[in-house]
Amino acid sequence: MHKSVLNLFGFLKSTAQFIKIVIVFFILLHLLFWIQNLTGSEFGFLKPFVPILSSFLYIGEVGSKDSMNLLGAKFEYKYLIALFAYLVLYLIDHLAYRGLEIAEGVYSNGYKKAREAEEKAFNKKLASDQTSEQKMLKRYNIYVSTSIKPKFSHREQKVNLEEQNMIMNKFLIEKTGVSPTPYEGGFLYSFGNFAAVDNNLQYFFKLLKSTAPLDYIICIQILGKDLVKEDKQLRELISLKFVNKISACSDTAYRYRFNASHRYETSQLGLFQKDGETFEVHEFREMI
Repeated sequence: MHKSVLNLFGFLKSTAQFIKIVIVFFILLHLLFWIQNLTGSEFGFLKPFVPILSSFLYIGEVGSKDSMNLLGAKFEYKYLIALFAYLVLYLIDHLAYRGLEIAEGVYSNGYKKAREAEEKAFNKKLASDQTSEQKMLKRYNIYVSTSIKPKFSHREQKVNLEEQNMIMNKFLIEKTGVSPTPYEGGFLYSFGNFAAVDNNLQYFFKLLKSTAPLDYIICIQILGKDLVKEDKQLRELISLKFVNKISACSDTAYRYRFNASHRYETSQLGLFQKDGETFEVHEFREMI
């Protein structure tokens, strides 16, 4: 519709411009017709246009039938009045053209503002829908697995990984109130309120700062409707083995943006490919 209206304006302006050219053409013919009358000559090429030229002369004659002698020639006022009629037509056409330009400008400006308002309303609704949709995602899992730090891995150090895991899990259970389940060689903690994820993340960050002789792989995954997909994402995340980082896929990092408050920030760790699929990995970091 918008394109059709612009095409209509273009057509009307082109028509007005064409009419201008026609009027100028007839003004020139009128002057020649006048010269023909003054000199008593006859221009053959004027014959096809005589009916139109005569019509304007009739208008001039209605205005005045008087004449005057000038340099031995009969100067009839009707020719001057007819010329004025051509000029009036030209002015009217010019004003019409300018009116079309103004109307087109008003329409285009109005259309632009309407589109901007429509887009603004759409974006606002889209943002509201996205916020509502994201805030509905509340459940999430945090996976943690451990390994003995290389400098403590010698036999003489006598670090018992099972005992260290028991100490770690005791700490996390006391702080989070959640008991883990075995998963992919580590432990899976399941929570139900992602809006308060910071309250639990702080304890996993404490693991990374602890003096325990352990390295940690910690992954967080938001849960939605497609649990199979999300479980696959978590397994792929675990397989990347980001040591001593709290890593997450892009959907979890995106969901975190919609929390009311943020104790942590997210940054991209990189893009990775597996089985022909590309996925983006982020990490949670403490704000400096």
